[in-house]
Amino acid sequence: MPTTTPFDRLRQLALKTPEGAQELLPLIDFLETFPEQGTEEDLVHLVGVTAMGIAKARQGGLWDGGRWLFLRGSAPPFPTHPGEGWQVLPWRYGDETYGHLVLKATDLPAAVPLLLSISAPLLAWRRAEAVRSSQNQALALQLSRLNTVFELTRNLGQVETRQDLVRLMANTLMGEFRIMRLLVVDPQGGILHAKGLGRVPEALEGDALHELVETKGLVHAIELQDQNHSHGFAYVADPVVGSLSEDDEVFLHTLLNLTSSQLSSLELREARLQADRMEKDLDLARNIQRSLLPQTLPEPAGWQCAAANLPYQAVGGDLYDLWMARDDQQGDRLHMAVGDISGKGLPASMMMTQLSAFLRAMGDRRVDDWGRLAERLNRRMNSVRDGNRYTTLFAASLNPENGDLRYVNGGHNPPLLVRAGGEVVRLAPTGPMVGLLPGVKFAEGRASMGLGDTLVIFTDGLVEAENAAGEELSDGPLGDVVRRLASAGADDLFEALLVAAFQHLEEGRFRDDVTLVVVKRMGA
Repeated sequence: MPTTTPFDRLRQLALKTPEGAQELLPLIDFLETFPEQGTEEDLVHLVGVTAMGIAKARQGGLWDGGRWLFLRGSAPPFPTHPGEGWQVLPWRYGDETYGHLVLKATDLPAAVPLLLSISAPLLAWRRAEAVRSSQNQALALQLSRLNTVFELTRNLGQVETRQDLVRLMANTLMGEFRIMRLLVVDPQGGILHAKGLGRVPEALEGDALHELVETKGLVHAIELQDQNHSHGFAYVADPVVGSLSEDDEVFLHTLLNLTSSQLSSLELREARLQADRMEKDLDLARNIQRSLLPQTLPEPAGWQCAAANLPYQAVGGDLYDLWMARDDQQGDRLHMAVGDISGKGLPASMMMTQLSAFLRAMGDRRVDDWGRLAERLNRRMNSVRDGNRYTTLFAASLNPENGDLRYVNGGHNPPLLVRAGGEVVRLAPTGPMVGLLPGVKFAEGRASMGLGDTLVIFTDGLVEAENAAGEELSDGPLGDVVRRLASAGADDLFEALLVAAFQHLEEGRFRDDVTLVVVKRMGA
């Protein structure tokens, strides 16, 4: 039976972890091969081959400022400024630069800089080993620390929270270097982990942090940084006996680099999970909002209706509704409402849901006075509104038999009543916005629709649509469309109005939710 190596197990674990951790695979191969590289030239060759493999580059090498330490393909004449289509990364540790990695590639995977950050300390180890008297001691230390890297890498891939990850890193450092005092803080000074320091507050900043570091002898300060993203700082005391050697500091940085990389992967995974949860919430809100809009529009004999809503985001704050309200004595009425909640997105959508429920409950039967209904609605919306949210609202009752129209306009864009003869009447506001101010009064407006008349109701997202020159559409072109198509039905008018809006936008897009309702009394 073939033997399963630690590298095999590490690869299996990396393949099981979320996307991002799989970038460790070529680094595992690098670390597995590294112990076999007996000379500095062998290590340089391994770094170059590994980097080119990760980046899928056919040309490149390692330049030390005077000569090519490693080269595949043609050499650019100016290695540190090779020109377009090449990538250059410094190969350094601390203040010392060992050279530059030069690759012909459009971009570099995240694993390439991590390879350099890991291999640079390993190169430092190689150079330190050259001056050691006992090669066996150096090799034993190296193998032990590589095993620590493997174990830390494997365990980092298994933890699911930042707190557990930092705790694992801290325990590894304290066990490896026999350190008894350690402090880890996030970029804002929040305490992520503290050991051997007594009681510390939840956060430390400025002088308080400096004082604690000084009094507790935390002489080593290392930033937990991955690429250009900082996760905070680790402050470490010297070991119980002696102090950290140059090799110890190299290895300390290597372990912290691995931890920083995994912290970035963990944050990316959490961000993706949060995005997935948000998308599910938006799907639910979108489905709820769609269920509130009428699936089919009521059309009394002699009347045609068309309506639609185009949300700016996944969900919106616009509302439209048309329904038949029962009136056993005077005949059923066609009720209609169009509202526009201030703001966009999910908060506006939730407010719109409440407005829709209130309207249906209050207007399910004949409304004696739409002004008084708006006053009741205003009280309800003031009691439940979120912050400064309010709504513009046009709500009306239409008698299909004679065309009488009773309405209330709470700060809404005046709907256009286009007469069969071409006259355009704007149904101006009869009160302020609903839910903006408590105790305000609303009046009921009246109009009449004759044969061939058309009522166009819309939200400001339509008439405030701007073209490339910043010019708004306004409601004038809407009336022009209806006059030009005087004999058209509601569906054709609705389509023509949207076409006019899109033609005005040219290559642009709406900046707000858009709702459009067309009600047409057909001629004889």
